[in-house]
Amino acid sequence: MPAIAPGDLVLVTGASGFISSHTVQAFLERGYNVRGTVRSAEKGEYLKNLFKDEKKGEFEYVIVEDIAQDGAFDEAVKGVNGVAHMASPFHFNAVEPSELFEPAIKGTVGVLESLKKNNPDVKRVVVTSSVASIMDSNVKPPHTFTEKDWNTVSPQECEEQGKDASGQAKYRASKALAERAFWKFFDDNKPSFDGVAINPPLVLGPIIHQCDKPESLNTSVAVFYSWMKGEKTEKDLPAGGMNYVDVRDTALGHVLALTVPEAGGERFITGNGPVSGNDYVLAIAKDFPDLKNVPKGNSDPEFKKKLTAESIVHDGSKATKVLGLKYRSVDDTLRETGQSLRERFNF
Repeated sequence: MPAIAPGDLVLVTGASGFISSHTVQAFLERGYNVRGTVRSAEKGEYLKNLFKDEKKGEFEYVIVEDIAQDGAFDEAVKGVNGVAHMASPFHFNAVEPSELFEPAIKGTVGVLESLKKNNPDVKRVVVTSSVASIMDSNVKPPHTFTEKDWNTVSPQECEEQGKDASGQAKYRASKALAERAFWKFFDDNKPSFDGVAINPPLVLGPIIHQCDKPESLNTSVAVFYSWMKGEKTEKDLPAGGMNYVDVRDTALGHVLALTVPEAGGERFITGNGPVSGNDYVLAIAKDFPDLKNVPKGNSDPEFKKKLTAESIVHDGSKATKVLGLKYRSVDDTLRETGQSLRERFNF
């Protein structure tokens, strides 16, 4: 499958989100033109203003109010050479599993059906999945997950418990089922275009999307913000077990997934290893010493080594080997996340 090239037009769905706005920027900086879907003109104009000085690529937007509607992407897909499908809900507050399942699955299959109908000559579709579609919450650390793994536990919990399933299970199941539906479309329809899945863990990094108050922060950055603001205590430490990636690295992963020929038909974890609340507070103390209500972490290197050794790992090495993706250091990511939050919210 030939890769798309600079000058081509890429559709980025859900372009106003935390990861997707960085992905739009990554495409523009490398000379691709981008059409983004947004839910309102306000979100579209924010992005248009944000990217107005980009010299190598041009940004335009179209409004798609409800990604679960039949034919929602029929117009948006016309004339594009590649697609990054990034529009999907991310929260743990759903009452019924269907509140997450419907937009996640229908949105994913809908964009593929629209391409089949209105732009069958598109070259490739990249879907933003998650390690949520890979992980097994019953596995105890230490353990390493790879792209060969699938989350079957969360969909089963939702099937058996319905609205009584946990909020995390509902979200994780939505990602697993949506990605399953993505690959099933290719198996059933054998289109001329191919697909790639990007599976990031917890995503950190600077904010460039429209976010006027802390309550509007995406889930992963909101957790880091709570540590910075002293909303957590020593009792919350060490808060290990998470894996992370810098938002700019996972954005670049989407670009590479659309451009590297060998990526077709593959899944890629874009993960840079474990990170903990202990890492957060040590970074905050070093980079922002004026913040006084932050819990005191354990700086003993042996403690970090032990914490890492006892972690779940989502192995992101395949993205490096196949896509050439290089990850930023955790120190840079945490520092620049904090700088962005302080600039945005003036504290």
